Amino acid sequence: QVDGDLGPQTEAALDRALAARRAELHPDHAAGILAGSRPRKLTAYLQLLATDRGINAGKIDGFWGPQTDFAVDSLEFFEDHGELPPPWRDREPSQANPHDWPLEREADLTAFYGEPGDESNLVRVDAPFRHRLSWDPGTSVRRLRVNKRVAGSLARVLDKVLQHYGAEQISTLRLDLWGGGYNQRRKRGGTAWSTHAWGIALDYDPDRNQLAWGREHASLARPEYKRWWELWEEEGWVSLGRVANFDWMHVQAARRS
Repeated sequence: QVDGDLGPQTEAALDRALAARRAELHPDHAAGILAGSRPRKLTAYLQLLATDRGINAGKIDGFWGPQTDFAVDSLEFFEDHGELPPPWRDREPSQANPHDWPLEREADLTAFYGEPGDESNLVRVDAPFRHRLSWDPGTSVRRLRVNKRVAGSLARVLDKVLQHYGAEQISTLRLDLWGGGYNQRRKRGGTAWSTHAWGIALDYDPDRNQLAWGREHASLARPEYKRWWELWEEEGWVSLGRVANFDWMHVQAARRS
């Protein structure tokens, strides 16, 4: 019976499948897998399935590490889409800058956007889909406070996000979990003004895209978010995750180089 539970019959079938493919298990780990725990057996079997699809799962050792995590994510993508995810790491983020956003230097940002914290430079943009507060998901906003020089661009990006993903998938992918925009503060872990202080940065889904996380942990680094980032980059916005592999929650209208 296909019920999604790992019961005695399913575990027996797993044992038979692993025994039949013992030659493909890493020789240093084959005995440990076959006599091991359920999680180790399942991990080894997932490593085999990924390898069958041409996905590099590393050694078939039954241990769940970063390579196995990547392989299983790729396997899930294949099951959902019928093809492997594109090799996103081989492509550089777009360098488009149609609005001439300045470099992320305080003098350049101030000359272009005004003084950090000057609320006279801020306007409110009507978002085409609700933005749930990440710290209070039961509360949502539909108007985002940003610098007037980025308002039109932001509205276009969010409109295109809604057109591409639709409201249901936006919610499923947690693209409606908003971590904040304008905030007159210094950079976390630094002394310079944050780009949030000019109202030119937004954060999304911070719980699953924490500041120090790289692409091996951050959810917004996954293949299903590829178009999300492209829509921002076509308007010249910069993802710190895509260009520097940290702070994947963050997108800003300021260039890194």
